[in-house]
Amino acid sequence: MALPSHLELVQGIVLPRPVGADPVLDFLNTRSDFAGRGPAASEWLTSYEAFVIWNGYVGLLSDASVFRLIEQSSLKPTDATRRLDAVREFRADLYDVLTEEAAAGSFEAVARAVDRATARRHLSAVPADGLGVRASWELPEDLGLPLDQLALLASELLTGASRDHIHLCPGDNCGWLFLDPNGRRRWCSMATCGNRAKVRAHAARTR
Repeated sequence: MALPSHLELVQGIVLPRPVGADPVLDFLNTRSDFAGRGPAASEWLTSYEAFVIWNGYVGLLSDASVFRLIEQSSLKPTDATRRLDAVREFRADLYDVLTEEAAAGSFEAVARAVDRATARRHLSAVPADGLGVRASWELPEDLGLPLDQLALLASELLTGASRDHIHLCPGDNCGWLFLDPNGRRRWCSMATCGNRAKVRAHAARTR
């Protein structure tokens, strides 16, 4: 059976295609709705392994890192489950903050995740052409790495110019977010929500 156009099979895991034009927004779009913070109509981060594979799919982790983290999670299943719970909580809190529907403490929870990730960074030397040393920020490659990376990216999104260009898809029961810096985009995807709206509008005209 063919998958809907907004989904893709990646390493045996069904994942939503990136449509947010930003990895943080694509992370938030890994469930279908956030109404009441209850069970999602569709949840694609069904396991820690699925979360790691998603990170590789959108380019946040290398194939080698994906393999090593999945191996780590198989050796520490309880820790992996706890990490997945934290990932989903962070996702819900960040969604609330970005949609201005923040529950009490949502912003503080996001800020704490950013602070934890910032504290775990260390400066590492990397090969450089010319004189001196070039350096980059690195995070430990442990089970906390994917969430830490997303927390740091979220802090950049919240404090940067792109924050003003985040839009909420008006599609029925959608709730996905996307960047629209040019002000010309209405739907998360014309192939899904946009097409459904066109079909409904056509049906209304012909009734």
